[in-house]
Amino acid sequence: MDKRILCLLVLIIQIFAIDTSAQVVTVSQDISIRNNIAYDIIGRVGDRIIFYRDKGSDREIYLYNEDLVLQSERQINLDKKRCTLYDVINLDTAFAVVYGYRDEGNDLIKMDIFSNTASRVDSVFLSRSEGEWKGLEYDPITSEDESKLALYRIESEDEIKILIIDIEKKKAIKEKNYVFENVNLYSELEQIELSNDGSFYLLTQKDNFKNRRKNHVAQIFQFQPGHDNVQDILLPLNDIVCQDILMSINNRERKMGIVGLYDEKRTDESTGYFWVAGDINNFGNQELNLVPFDEEIYFEVYGEKNNGRMENFLIAEVFWKSSLAPIIVLEMTYDVSRSAGGIGYGEPSTFYGRSSSGFVRGWSDHYRDDLILISLDEKGNKEWHQVFYKKQFSQNDNAVFSSFFPFITPSRLRIIYNDEIKNNSTVSEYILDAKGNYKRTSVLSTEYQDLKLRFADASQISSTELLVPSQHSYSVNIVKIDFGQ
Repeated sequence: MDKRILCLLVLIIQIFAIDTSAQVVTVSQDISIRNNIAYDIIGRVGDRIIFYRDKGSDREIYLYNEDLVLQSERQINLDKKRCTLYDVINLDTAFAVVYGYRDEGNDLIKMDIFSNTASRVDSVFLSRSEGEWKGLEYDPITSEDESKLALYRIESEDEIKILIIDIEKKKAIKEKNYVFENVNLYSELEQIELSNDGSFYLLTQKDNFKNRRKNHVAQIFQFQPGHDNVQDILLPLNDIVCQDILMSINNRERKMGIVGLYDEKRTDESTGYFWVAGDINNFGNQELNLVPFDEEIYFEVYGEKNNGRMENFLIAEVFWKSSLAPIIVLEMTYDVSRSAGGIGYGEPSTFYGRSSSGFVRGWSDHYRDDLILISLDEKGNKEWHQVFYKKQFSQNDNAVFSSFFPFITPSRLRIIYNDEIKNNSTVSEYILDAKGNYKRTSVLSTEYQDLKLRFADASQISSTELLVPSQHSYSVNIVKIDFGQ
């Protein structure tokens, strides 16, 4: 065989099918995203893997086979070229596009269903209202199983508008404005969640200050389809302040949990954590149990430099092991901004999908470092903890290549991440079982593939497969990792 052909074959094998132990990694050819507004990997739809590309007035669908070889490119046509796209949702054998546009003085929100060949097979109007200021400005949130979609916008400090859509039934199941008493949504709103049954949750926090901590309280508001009344749940947090607080929903068991990092005085550091959990529709009268971090955790994180406080840790994830028992994941997370002659700082676009670039005006440093995993039993008692070490530093990219992706199987949790944020890096993982035993392994080396993987935007498509975008300059690749059996 000609030596040049042999070298070419070796290069193709390196790029398109990297086998590291049991893992097989497949990479698509480059996709240009120059002048794009957004892009997204919709995932496996039927027997195809679909990539969505938004150019503003033109929207393209790329259809790939399982080996990530491009089969065809299609353009999808919505009712209006100029419209606001809220979400593209994978329906397993088809996909739905939810969007809004203005027509003859009315604001319309619509859902179109496309087959996995990008042919429109169905269309339904979800909402029609007279045009108004901010009429089409909504933020989207999707339920865990992607069967429900909520569009919401904050009208004023005490009012929110909500539109909840049942994707499977192709209809809106709630559209309403809510006015709150003694709540400032601009300053007190912490989190919004949507459950698989279409219930909409808001978590607020009031008086989280050292000099007001006697009145410190968290408040949960539950909006259910078919009910006009709002359930209001109070969680007193007297005498502490929170560095972070997070609400988590266990959809399978219909439970809800609240986890927080607390201190007696400081909101930028913490000395312990709390966890409360209960039935999702009967969460009241919870007793707060404050658990100080033990010396072992401090030593594992800081070594001899332990100062008795956790700095820069935020709550990254909550994984439910059973009805009420969680694994809480904390991540060392902080950003430093540096002014440059009056240049301001910009946030990434909140438009649907991935930003076409990680560009930020001005200079900013992003740190995403060690993880602390704390496993609790159903009574909230600590079973075990682990500290997973990583160091991720990047500049001016909104940290889109940092943090980690949790790959979940019935018996294992894989924490997958980039060792370093650069083109030539190693992808590693911590593999953890329910008893806290773990091992650290290398998934793949990107040294010869020029990959920059955005694991925070990855999606798990089966019990063994993961799709993740790799973005560099003005192009992106779809990367599929198959962990095998």
